[in-house]
Amino acid sequence: MATICGIDDAGRGPVIGPMVIAGIVIDEKDLSKLKELGVKDSKLLTPKQRELIYNKLIKTVKRYKVIKIPPEEIDKYVLSEETNLNWLEADKMAEVINTLRPDQVIVD
Repeated sequence: MATICGIDDAGRGPVIGPMVIAGIVIDEKDLSKLKELGVKDSKLLTPKQRELIYNKLIKTVKRYKVIKIPPEEIDKYVLSEETNLNWLEADKMAEVINTLRPDQVIVD
């Protein structure tokens, strides 16, 4: 059975606070369960809805990984001449993928 990983970020470009990258892995046959949970763009959900879905989601998926990137690390990437915020996000998403090892990845 093929596994699918969905990855998204929150807090990209924060003035204060972390950026968060999260990924989940689910069996392809269980994708309909995400729809049943009401999973959609988190910006369209209230904080309470996000919390309720999160608690159900982590019980539904096979594996998940959350990375919190502190402002200091964000600043290092943004202020560097060799890297930028896109590189930071790509590096952290690669870390999520390498940890979860899915068959397929969908990045928002």
